Amino acid sequence: MKAISAIWIDGQIVPTQPIDWPEGTEVTVEPIVGGPAALAQGDILGDDPESVARWLAWFDSLEPLELTPEEEAVWHAARQERRDWEKSRFDERAERLREMFP
Repeated sequence: MKAISAIWIDGQIVPTQPIDWPEGTEVTVEPIVGGPAALAQGDILGDDPESVARWLAWFDSLEPLELTPEEEAVWHAARQERRDWEKSRFDERAERLREMFP
């Protein structure tokens, strides 16, 4: 299981990402004083109408990503290269996992 980030809001610990832990998992909670979430909570995580309106305005201001045919070809080639690299190392990585978790 991996660590997650969360924020304290209205007396509750609210995860900032999905969690796939089994029910009943014990956790340790420790505050991070002065972390970025504490500073930006109203701008990023607020569910009040003003925060939602700010987020929607920011989202609506984003321009669509448009690639030239050349850029798209480079992107596809890079994806294929990464895919081939991952496949070439699959057996090695699987063996390491078998050793770690017999």
